[in-house]
Amino acid sequence: MAGKLHVADYARHAAWGHLLHHILIVDDHPLYREGMMAALRVRMTAVNVIGADSAEDGLQELLRNPDVDLVLIDIRLPGMDGFAALSVFRQRFPTVSCMLVSGSDEPQHVKRAFDAGASGYIPKSLSVGEVVEAILRVLDGGVYVPDRSAATLQAAVARDAITHLTLRQLEVLRLLGEAHTNKEIAKKLDITERTAKAHVAAIFEALHADNRTQAVLTAQRQGYLQPSTRDQ
Repeated sequence: MAGKLHVADYARHAAWGHLLHHILIVDDHPLYREGMMAALRVRMTAVNVIGADSAEDGLQELLRNPDVDLVLIDIRLPGMDGFAALSVFRQRFPTVSCMLVSGSDEPQHVKRAFDAGASGYIPKSLSVGEVVEAILRVLDGGVYVPDRSAATLQAAVARDAITHLTLRQLEVLRLLGEAHTNKEIAKKLDITERTAKAHVAAIFEALHADNRTQAVLTAQRQGYLQPSTRDQ
């Protein structure tokens, strides 16, 4: 990430129109919106922050300000809500990163935000310093998930992935949990060893696992498998 500008450099860059970051805050509550805009201007160096009170107004601001590289969207907006706005913003401005802001840090909201293409999720319970840290991480090309939501979100993603496995893949997963080899799996299910390997590979991909142990542990944490009793 580029280093921070000194005051003189900031003034020169501002005069040239070359501000380091351009951020749009979409929130219908003036106190929060104006407060966040002021806080970011104080805590971040070389930043241009603008505001909008609705998703529709936010879209117009993006059209008027093509340099915007990050949008903070409140979930509860009049008319088009934050989730719908996120989808529209991502579709119409795919190069602009978006973060959702919410008074809730419920796991289902966090997961829904990332499923819709968010680069970050900011609970309003975060301090200004934590919000700045989250924003800088996203501006640097990363993703921000609140620490207290990360584990729950990971579990929700794994749970969702398992529900998308086929019945045959669930059978293979059960046999993996019993520590069977691909050859043994093929024999038990009356399929070829090549097909068994393909099912195992699909399971690894779905569960984001690098090996059998990770896949089995993920399934056990979600309650889909019991610890193996094969050797008991």
